[in-house]
Amino acid sequence: MTKLASGVPTVATYTWPMRALHWLTVIAILLVYGVTYLEGLFERGTPARALIWWTHISVGLTILGLVALRFACRAVGPVPPPSAALSRPVHLAATAAHLLLYLLLVVTPLVGIYLAFLRGNEVTFFGLFTIPSPMAVDREAARPVQEVHEWLANALVLLALVHALAALAHHVVLKDDVLRRMLPRS
Repeated sequence: MTKLASGVPTVATYTWPMRALHWLTVIAILLVYGVTYLEGLFERGTPARALIWWTHISVGLTILGLVALRFACRAVGPVPPPSAALSRPVHLAATAAHLLLYLLLVVTPLVGIYLAFLRGNEVTFFGLFTIPSPMAVDREAARPVQEVHEWLANALVLLALVHALAALAHHVVLKDDVLRRMLPRS
């Protein structure tokens, strides 16, 4: 925590680009995960079902882009020091959770792209560009890859939920600065 010239303590927050990218990533995860539950509402081969998967893939690619931007922001911009409210073990656990979140944010969409290619599908980004499948269709190999993709997505959402609950516990129960550092209007 730093102090203003007046002696009033301020919270060391993340930069506005980092905060914006964080919350855009949250929205993208909710959208990419949630849209898959709409699939069952539409028959195979219908334009509506195709729109579901087009959206799913496009938002998955968006997540990769957001993570790349987050890495760039972390590399060039200031990152606040760990909150003084965190003990060393809690800080280490938080760091491990963040690293695992980043890993899942990269690996899950990459496995999804591989799955699309195994199915012979092209990968498109909101119709702006399309990458045709560079491999032969192998639906047999696609089945276990789909299971891995689903497992990774579930792990990502579960870890993100634990992350959110921990941040809320810091804010509501411990009343420290951990969540305030990432809030949009800090």
